[in-house]
Amino acid sequence: MTTPAKKILIVEDNKLLQQVYFDRLVKEGFLVLQAFTGQQGLAMATNYNPNLIILDIMLPGGLNGFDVLSQLRANSSFKHTPIVMITDLKDEKKTAESMGASDYIIKDEKNIDETISKIKSYLKTDLVGKIKKILE
Repeated sequence: MTTPAKKILIVEDNKLLQQVYFDRLVKEGFLVLQAFTGQQGLAMATNYNPNLIILDIMLPGGLNGFDVLSQLRANSSFKHTPIVMITDLKDEKKTAESMGASDYIIKDEKNIDETISKIKSYLKTDLVGKIKKILE
């Protein structure tokens, strides 16, 4: 029996950057979902329960990345889901971490290979996370 592909949700309004991540992650064997606004991101997360979420902070349409992060972390279904903030904002790392972000990547400080490697590290077999989910 084969293991189903891990699902990654990318919530990013920059279409070019969104496409670059989409192409690379699909090539790596992931099922990739895309959202371009905070509202779309929340709906996609709730409907498809991704294994990891890549989340920009500056998003159009009323909900920014912090709003999305806060609502996801308030939902018990996403308590242990890795949420990686990828942003241009250099001064918001402490805020993101205090709200429950798993990681904080500044877009122009990491190349795509470093970012993909970091994302993949969060999706390796997580026995502790699986045990926590079973016990809940």
